[in-house]
Amino acid sequence: MKIAIDAGHGFTKALAANGQRTLFPSLISPVPPSVDLGDFSRAETVTIDSIPYLVGAPARAHATPLWSRDKAADPDTLRLILVAAAQLGAIGSVTLATGLPLSWFGSQRRAFREALTGYGGLVQLPGQPAQRLWFESVRVLPQGVAAAVIALANPTYRPGPYVVVDIGYRTTEYLVVIKNADGKLAYDATQAGSLETGTHAVGMALAAALEREYHVAFTAAEVESSDTVFIRGQAVSLASHRATAESAIAAQLHDQLTEVLDSRLDKTAGIVLVGGGSPLLADAFPGATVVPDGQWANAQAYLSAI
Repeated sequence: MKIAIDAGHGFTKALAANGQRTLFPSLISPVPPSVDLGDFSRAETVTIDSIPYLVGAPARAHATPLWSRDKAADPDTLRLILVAAAQLGAIGSVTLATGLPLSWFGSQRRAFREALTGYGGLVQLPGQPAQRLWFESVRVLPQGVAAAVIALANPTYRPGPYVVVDIGYRTTEYLVVIKNADGKLAYDATQAGSLETGTHAVGMALAAALEREYHVAFTAAEVESSDTVFIRGQAVSLASHRATAESAIAAQLHDQLTEVLDSRLDKTAGIVLVGGGSPLLADAFPGATVVPDGQWANAQAYLSAI
């Protein structure tokens, strides 16, 4: 079975060659100790080699987002990739394509591939029979390049230089790509890299604003997917705080991209925004194109490579 998995810091996205897809928050935690309340407290657990875990949304109250720069040495990243493959119905040998941020790709791709090759286990999803799977063959690709392949393949993009920006949860990838008259793409490695800013920064800014105003500490995970929080019995809407945080982070990313790319931003046929955070920069770069379903661009490119 051929599977592509984009194990992002915010969400894990997986695609199979048969068209199946799955997406869940990149959160995993051992099942915490708790009082037995019978059916009133039953949580959906995923068992990996007889050890129960909370994965995705059920883990939100117990897990912290993946933050390791060394994915090969991070067992939670490997487990999330394994669970994603299981959710797509993988059994037995799997051919896997995945990726790394541009700035980490050169130093980590070999170790990441070696960590995943042969990795596997016996996975039991909630309400499902156990399934044993392993990664027989692994290909690791650079994230920004992968997204550009999918985005610029569209014939509506005329030949010329483009800046492709992939806004993720932890990092933002940027890359200058030349689309030639024959449709082939050329990549400028001197105008590519990763910024250590992503949509997680919005949640951090939102949590900080609430603490300043109400003197109650929140984590980014508690507020980043919520419209309302409760403070001392009162419902507090996050809409205005979120808008302020998004505007501030968009301005920060705009300034960072302007600093690293300088005049190249003004000498392009277009700016192409992909990734789950792409709407964040739409107003900061008037005229930029937000790729539909851009959160899946990397996974789609990974799948096309195997």
